[in-house]
Amino acid sequence: MAATPRDTLRATPRDTPRGTVPAISVRGLSRNFGPVRALTDVSFDVPAGEVTALLGENGAGKSTLLKILAGLQPPSAGSVTVFGEEVASFDPSTVLGRHGVAIVPQELSLLPDRSVAENVLSGVEPGNRWFPSRRRMLERTTELLAELDLRLDPTAPVRSLDLATQQLIVVARSVARGCRVLILDEPTAMLTPAEAERLFALMAKLKADGTTMLYVSHRMPEVFRLADRIEVLRDGAHVASWKSTETTPDQAVAAMVGRELGQLARRAERRAHPTGEPALRVRELSGRRHSGVSFELRPGEILGVAGLPDSGRVEMLHNIFGGDRGTGGTVELLGRPYERRDPIASVERRLAFVPGERRAQGLLTTMSVGENVGALMTKPLSRLGLVRRRAFDRRAAEQAKRLRVKTATMTQPITSLSGGNQQKAVLGRWLAIDPGVLILDEPTRGVDVGAKAEIYEQLFELAEKGLAILCSSSDLPELLTLTDRIAVMSEGRLVDVVETAEATEESIMTLATGAASAA
Repeated sequence: MAATPRDTLRATPRDTPRGTVPAISVRGLSRNFGPVRALTDVSFDVPAGEVTALLGENGAGKSTLLKILAGLQPPSAGSVTVFGEEVASFDPSTVLGRHGVAIVPQELSLLPDRSVAENVLSGVEPGNRWFPSRRRMLERTTELLAELDLRLDPTAPVRSLDLATQQLIVVARSVARGCRVLILDEPTAMLTPAEAERLFALMAKLKADGTTMLYVSHRMPEVFRLADRIEVLRDGAHVASWKSTETTPDQAVAAMVGRELGQLARRAERRAHPTGEPALRVRELSGRRHSGVSFELRPGEILGVAGLPDSGRVEMLHNIFGGDRGTGGTVELLGRPYERRDPIASVERRLAFVPGERRAQGLLTTMSVGENVGALMTKPLSRLGLVRRRAFDRRAAEQAKRLRVKTATMTQPITSLSGGNQQKAVLGRWLAIDPGVLILDEPTRGVDVGAKAEIYEQLFELAEKGLAILCSSSDLPELLTLTDRIAVMSEGRLVDVVETAEATEESIMTLATGAASAA
């Protein structure tokens, strides 16, 4: 029987010097940003040829540590040693060229209008720097892709490829530059399960060839599937270290957050099914990638929306909110027809929408925390076209406190906050309009376990107060925890609405993939 990615990753690489010099040794590492200390006296080892998972809540210091290891910034104190040689110059070209450490960041740095080959061999093109050999470039890229079991056209423009494939190209580029240690920062945050499997297969291949990997993820199942060791940061300090076979997800989470979170009770087990007139009624709604969608959402209910990435579930949410122009069907909002839908009208009609692409669609990235939280408060707090600044600042601070947004000041950049706090800030902005219906897409994407539990509890509290919530997510355990009912979409159509208390991941996937109708 062929080895699965799990089997292969657990196997011992043929040429890996186990039990010898660590691939990375961090000793007494600290990093200060003015009076703020991001890392404090961090020490641990990354064994050669293994996958080490680095865990921690958003704001624990993981990103700062990764930037130091990749040479993107120097430490304030302490040392980093790679295969026995201390890193003397913290810049990316030296760390990669001399020490063989590369990073696959969350924000991929590719040349979208160039080919796969030009991206893979960027900086190491065959020929000379002014006249690289295109023929040799294609030959070398073809050989490298074959070595990595990647079936890609080296001439294809990167812009034409999906995100998962672009991520694999970044990994191949690291290998082409002589990478011995590969850092992967939340690599599956934006991937579907099938796309993640492609990445795991590539990781298995790299590990079998002796590559060391440092893996950062909030997703416990994949951490315990892939990692040989687990290192935990909390509040900038190193607090725990285990072999993955000697601990449990609950222990790892407790180390990350400094307390036992306990098991969140599924919402479907907490209360009776909501009754009353629908807050949102959708009939035969059609538009981009969806057709004939009908459902009802009542006050106090959390209705989930499940489906594969091409199911049309996200486009359907945008159609309801007015971000996409639909082609047919009707929407009734809070007892009144809602015909000419657009985002401005939705705000006026008390329809809120927290989008899934937080950085691209949710955050005002050039503005402060206070300006992000209070962006929809300006109209009621304006007089003669001028915002009453003192009242605005006070209301924004109150809203941030209500949502438990952790920030030093309301004036600091929103991009300086952790992912969980950014998400709570966006949620706080929309709750400021006192919505009657709240639409959420991927409510906890890129959010750590502690912040995820807080967001769940906040949504439970809002529903208990009568808010109608429509929540789309690719995370099936999240939908099973968060919702009363789940609407399942497949190939642009809503195929069933199931009671969450009676649903399982398997039953939802059967509907979402069309396996039920094919049987």
